[in-house]
Amino acid sequence: MRCAVYARVSTKFDSQKTSIGNQIDFFHHYAAQKNWEITKIYTDESSATKGRGKGLKALIEDAKKGLFDVILAKELSRLARNGRLSYELRDTCLANKIHMVCLDHSIDTTNGDMDKFGLYTWIYENEAANTSRRNKQAKQAKARRGLFVGSTALYGYYSENGKLQIRDDETSNVVRRIFDCYLEGTGMDSIAKSLTAEKIPTPSQIAKKKNASHLWHASTIKNILKNQHYCGDLVQNRTETIAVTTTKRRALGTDSLIIHQNTHEPIVSREVFQAVQKMLQSRTRSATAPKKHFFTNMLYCEDCKRGMWYKANQKAYRCGGNLKYGDTYCLNRKVVREKDLKNVILSDLQELSQSFHNDSFTENLLNKANKKLKKMQQELINVEHQIKELRKRKLVYVNLYTEQAITKEELIEYKELVDQELKELDINRAQLDQKLTEGQSEGYTNDLVNKLKTSFLVKDLAPQTLHSLVKNITCTTEGIIQIHYNFADDLREN
Repeated sequence: MRCAVYARVSTKFDSQKTSIGNQIDFFHHYAAQKNWEITKIYTDESSATKGRGKGLKALIEDAKKGLFDVILAKELSRLARNGRLSYELRDTCLANKIHMVCLDHSIDTTNGDMDKFGLYTWIYENEAANTSRRNKQAKQAKARRGLFVGSTALYGYYSENGKLQIRDDETSNVVRRIFDCYLEGTGMDSIAKSLTAEKIPTPSQIAKKKNASHLWHASTIKNILKNQHYCGDLVQNRTETIAVTTTKRRALGTDSLIIHQNTHEPIVSREVFQAVQKMLQSRTRSATAPKKHFFTNMLYCEDCKRGMWYKANQKAYRCGGNLKYGDTYCLNRKVVREKDLKNVILSDLQELSQSFHNDSFTENLLNKANKKLKKMQQELINVEHQIKELRKRKLVYVNLYTEQAITKEELIEYKELVDQELKELDINRAQLDQKLTEGQSEGYTNDLVNKLKTSFLVKDLAPQTLHSLVKNITCTTEGIIQIHYNFADDLREN
């Protein structure tokens, strides 16, 4: 039988990594005794309770494809600590007639004992919940003794035997700079932009998090300014996980906080920290919805693809990426004045309106539209024909497999290729159907012409007119404006 192997350890420590190697060696020995062929090995180095294991998810997906006949694991607990994934794996195995064998003798479906799977899953998930509860209690006990129990120390510190120590690098100076700049009146956005421009490593980069961003954000600056740890106090038990099977956390009330003063060397003085808290409180404004301006969500920077922001003092728009993060993120500093952009669009519409006084132009437009409809109809016929041919080809492959002309693996491979082609053709067919339905509706082209004629007569650009005629507008670092009209495809050939 074709055998898939699943091996997991709960941590990434070197001592645990050797455990995976030992598991795999044992699996090879066991499979050889059974005369099974190991086709693929799936591994995870994370807790199974959170359902984050990429290896387990890949195992389930490949089981749905029927790529093996039996799954081999050291213990059922390696597979069954997250109820949702565990039952998905069980149902997939049942649907595809895949056996499951665990070397702890809990499950061996080659002997027909899958009925115990649900019971073991419940036991293992409850065991994980009890372990999580004991770990929480142990961490709270350490926190009450004034020891740091977080998984990662905050920016500027490292943890040693439960005590926070100042890092021997520039991170502590960056923290002091943030506090000093804020006290001097510099806003959080400006501080973040300066740090990004100087390529100062972010907290996520220092913590070596996966996909860590090099961009500083105002929210990061705010979290640093509000963190009481920086004045030498230890404040813990702020949040807790919702359940053992999820990574989501919920905030606890102030009554649950565990606070110890002067547990470690401060980076900023208590006086500076308290002064900053007063400033934060005095600068807090009631939250209001951001004001939308005429070209909001329509005008974009061509270089960084971010929306352009309206600056009231200039009555114009600037690249949001450049304003937020500076030149290191985007070099587009061009100013697009709202009044000038309105005039350009109005000028375009008025110039085009002159064409509609020419009967031959309108007649030509109608002819082009009809030709376009006929072309789409032929495309739809071709797509329908391709779909029929592919479905016939699937039947041919099934017959070849029945006649043992091809293997099961070849059949699966051919089927996947054909299914992918069919999926793409179905999407193409749906798009053509939609366009044809719209284009064949009574008076569609005439309505389009009348709509454009009416729109081109406007003397002022209203929001409704703008959004009905303009798809989006882009601006390059050289200040080149590109206006993309909704009706461009209908008129391009004319």
